[in-house]
Amino acid sequence: MSIAWQSFTPGTALAGGVLIGAAAALLMATLGRIAGVSGILGALVPPAAGSA
Repeated sequence: MSIAWQSFTPGTALAGGVLIGAAAALLMATLGRIAGVSGILGALVPPAAGSA
């Protein structure tokens, strides 16, 4: 396995990760929801009896 170093751009990868993280944090801060599969599945499963 080899890496094409001329195409390796950690800056754009970092910027994309920051944008995704900021969007997820904004969604959680404004709507109180978790983005992604865990948020979708968590909404489908009813809470356990006795949980607050």
